[in-house]
Amino acid sequence: MNGPMRPTTPAPAHPIAVSTKSRTTRLLVLSAALLAAVSVTAAEPAPQIAAPPQAARPGAPPVKAGSQTFNTVIAKLKEGKQVFSNTIIGPDLAVAKKACEGVDFIWIEMQHSTLTWRETQQLIKVIVEAGSIPFVRVPTANEGDIQKATDAGALGIIIPMADSVEEARNAVLFSKFPIGHRDNPNAKPWGHRSSGQMQAPSLWGPGYAVNANNNILVMILIENPHGVGIIDDLLEEVQGIDIVMVASNDFGMHGGDRDGDASYNAREKLVREAVLKRGLVLAGPSSWKDRPGYRLFQGPRDATTTGYEPPPAPPR
Repeated sequence: MNGPMRPTTPAPAHPIAVSTKSRTTRLLVLSAALLAAVSVTAAEPAPQIAAPPQAARPGAPPVKAGSQTFNTVIAKLKEGKQVFSNTIIGPDLAVAKKACEGVDFIWIEMQHSTLTWRETQQLIKVIVEAGSIPFVRVPTANEGDIQKATDAGALGIIIPMADSVEEARNAVLFSKFPIGHRDNPNAKPWGHRSSGQMQAPSLWGPGYAVNANNNILVMILIENPHGVGIIDDLLEEVQGIDIVMVASNDFGMHGGDRDGDASYNAREKLVREAVLKRGLVLAGPSSWKDRPGYRLFQGPRDATTTGYEPPPAPPR
């Protein structure tokens, strides 16, 4: 950001403009101009250091000076920490605010709830103001649903049942802005998300459009044997997937087995190894927090239906 604008010093009269005047007149004119310049310069205020950018609303995580990361989940993952969440499925704003206590992000469940987009937008606002990070599991991985989630201010886009390379690639494209033709240095991968100027900029600050690609995480869920079978293709061919989650319940339901069975464990191992060897984030239910390699966790769904109180966060 440039410093404050300096008052414009009146330029001395061009020599040609005073060529018909006497030498004395020229000296008087030039002396007056120099005195004016000295006076203006002395009155200038000292240059001010630009304040670091801040999130627009009170309670939102501040943006550190010189940083483009306002998604605190990203910052914690880069530090090698585990991150935890609560899941909310209802529109009660007071309960949503309570659910933010002691966790890193909130999983807003739209695929398996009756939440409307208006309710989800209101939930996102409350979550940000409570100092947490909103993730949304969209009903479907289409452009309209992802556009609404990002426009509302979600910084995590959760894609259910990723079953094809095309679907995963489109999910990334719909979540990310294009490179742009102005001063918009968006990080790769570039997408074709359109600019809706909805709630997101008011939550995350005036630099949102420039920094959004660096802050929106794309998570895909592996829920069935078909997803397991194409996991290497998904991760090799699609740039921009950040997190892969083993959706533990459906993982067994679609496979006809349970966690602990040899077949279940073999499929889980395939996914885990594919994710970790590429340096991506491996996610699972909060009950898997002690399993090697897992770093991001979905909290219980009863967080907003039974007064669930999260356990104390583990030492970090």
